[in-house]
Amino acid sequence: MSEEINEILKRLSGMEEEMRAMRREMQSLKAGEGDDPPKSVPEGLDEEEIREAVPEQAVEPAAEEPSPATPADDDPTPEKPEEVPEAAAHPPSLSEMMASIGLSSAKGSEGEPVHAQKAEPERSEEPATGELGQPEPRETPEKPAGTYGWLRQPGEESRERPDREERMPVPPPPKPVFKEQKPFDFERQFAVWLPRVFMVILLLGVLWGLKVSFDMGWITEGVRVVLGYLASVLLGYLGYRSIRDARRGFGLTLWGGTIALGILTTFAANQLYGYLPLIPAFLIGIAYIAAGIYASIRTRSETLTVFTAIAGFLLPFLLEGEGASAVMFCSYVLILFLSLFVVSIRSRHRVTFYALFLLFNVTLYMYLLLDGVRGGHENLIAATALIQHLALLFFYLRGSIPRFLFTEVLLYVNFVFGLMWILLFDEPLLQTAYGVLAVLYAALAVYAYLLKDSALQDILSTMAVAASAVFILSFRMDEPAFKLMLIFVVGAAGIWAGLRSGAMRTLAVSGGLYAFGALSAFSFGWFHEIFSAEHAVWLMFIGTLMLVYATFYQHPPARVKTPQIDAALIAGQIVVLVYLFRLSGALLRDMDLAFGPESHLRIGILGLLAFGSTFLRRSPHGRYVAIAGMAEFYVLGILLLFLPMTGWQGGGYWLSLIVSLLFAAGVTDLLVKAIRGRKVSNNGPEVPAIAFLLQIFYFFLMNKWLFSGVREFGWEHETVLFIHTFLLFLFAFISISVGGKQDWKAVRIAGFVLLAICFLKLFIVDLASVSVVIRAILFTAVGAAGLVYSRTLQKEDGE
Repeated sequence: MSEEINEILKRLSGMEEEMRAMRREMQSLKAGEGDDPPKSVPEGLDEEEIREAVPEQAVEPAAEEPSPATPADDDPTPEKPEEVPEAAAHPPSLSEMMASIGLSSAKGSEGEPVHAQKAEPERSEEPATGELGQPEPRETPEKPAGTYGWLRQPGEESRERPDREERMPVPPPPKPVFKEQKPFDFERQFAVWLPRVFMVILLLGVLWGLKVSFDMGWITEGVRVVLGYLASVLLGYLGYRSIRDARRGFGLTLWGGTIALGILTTFAANQLYGYLPLIPAFLIGIAYIAAGIYASIRTRSETLTVFTAIAGFLLPFLLEGEGASAVMFCSYVLILFLSLFVVSIRSRHRVTFYALFLLFNVTLYMYLLLDGVRGGHENLIAATALIQHLALLFFYLRGSIPRFLFTEVLLYVNFVFGLMWILLFDEPLLQTAYGVLAVLYAALAVYAYLLKDSALQDILSTMAVAASAVFILSFRMDEPAFKLMLIFVVGAAGIWAGLRSGAMRTLAVSGGLYAFGALSAFSFGWFHEIFSAEHAVWLMFIGTLMLVYATFYQHPPARVKTPQIDAALIAGQIVVLVYLFRLSGALLRDMDLAFGPESHLRIGILGLLAFGSTFLRRSPHGRYVAIAGMAEFYVLGILLLFLPMTGWQGGGYWLSLIVSLLFAAGVTDLLVKAIRGRKVSNNGPEVPAIAFLLQIFYFFLMNKWLFSGVREFGWEHETVLFIHTFLLFLFAFISISVGGKQDWKAVRIAGFVLLAICFLKLFIVDLASVSVVIRAILFTAVGAAGLVYSRTLQKEDGE
């Protein structure tokens, strides 16, 4: 260790003069002399820090103190720095300066008194080159050892004080998000289930032994009953002793055997031997069930509670005799359910709660099957189920049922079961029950709204809407249109309430109900008279739809934005188009129009609405409706091409022609606007493609007009060929001219193709089919027209 100290002191020899100057300055500061720091003080040290750096007591260094060698700043990372304790007599020496900058000799080192050194607690951080277990200088909160007061040597890395680290509070370990699962303990599970298996084996052995005794006549029927009850009491006592002796699993198994054996003995005494009438047997069975409930309460055993529930709901099916009635059955089942329900809630038994709900409904259903679906007790069964439904709802609203037990899904299931059980009521009690249920849920939803419980209000509003819909559908009406109108009203009201209060469940259920009404109106809402119930359904449909859209704009959901609502207006636009189509059919029904003209007129009305909606493009919410109107107008125009212009017996040609001309004008206007928009914004389809589509539309429309006129006016075959060929040539000339002028290559090529087809038709079909007179007129007219048009093309080319 001395060799290490000597090596360090040799490296510090160059700092001797600077350290002595600093020592003199610190003495003068302590005596109150001088205000300015000495020039030898390193930069960054002010007067206050230097005062803090002055040791309170110091002693003279030992006479054998070696002379310093080289400065420490030349090597910022000394190999093995050592620390010495503070002196205790007069101003600091070189060794004390070394200690003040964190460099000191070890305990017992050469030149230092051993008695001046004190043991220091171990630092939490050791120097990189230090030795384990080396003592360090004593530190105080006012002046950390190894520094100039609170300052550190320039270039020295920051070190944390160990006493401060010890005082820092240790943060608690983070709590696990999920409860740590214990490993599966096979031996423990084996010990739990083994007594139950042996209990079953014991019961089987006892039963077989009793069978042998019965067959041999050793045990009479009365003795059998007495032995059964004594065995059940014995099992109960042994179970009590086992639980008291800390064998809980074994004791609970024995108590389960007590209930099973007691119920079976009572069944045998009532059904097989006839010793017990129905009422005493039923009371004994109830006593066993009550004992099981009491034991489950005392032991807080969910398994025993479930077992007791199964035995209790099975008891009425094991006993029979005079005095049995549906009232007795329903009262027992209801009381049993409520008793076990209270036990499950107090003990917070989730499995028991679900098992009770299922067992109650299954028990009532089995009684209906055994008694006959129409055995005369349907109203009583339905009333029992309704009481259970209302009891669960009451306890849920009071907060007696924890939410983790009675979940939202189970609440909906209870509601659906209630609606199903009400179907057993006779009319008009059926409609009354549904109406009361709808009013009850609506009132509870309002109450939840007043309590500002949005989640509960959403759930109750959903059920109120569903109950109202079932109430409407439960009526038997000659006109189903009234049901549809009421469904539209209830659905729209539910959507309004859901949007206004932000109840998404209510909105979803009401929207589904409204969609059901809309599909029914589309499927069965045809009306042939203006003043009819079906027409009233459509008026109600459109009126409530306007209300729904207005509500969406006033109270939009959080995830729905205004452009999405604007796009949804297309659905309303389609509804209005369908309504106008059916209304036009009812209006034109008495006009005795042929199929062709009537179809053209009805489609013309729809086209007028679709074309008018294109002007809504600049309105705040009409952009999508305008685009949809344009697409609908094109679709109607294409549909119009395939409809006949006259009836089977003719007539109505001019009306169909007027509608077709209007459609042609509308299509032309829309396509011209599309071409202009393309030229301005460079958005949308290419201009030649639009012009080519318009060319095809005109070509088919021209042929339709021609051949429909031929059928209407009965033109001769030669006249038809003459006019058709002339029109084809004219259409080809116009296509070539317009395509060349506008530089629409597709239109021009189509014109040339049509011109070639016209030449083929002229020389193949017309030449062989018309007379010489018509041939002369046709060729002369076509040739003259062709020469004139050719001259026009030559002028355009400059030749």
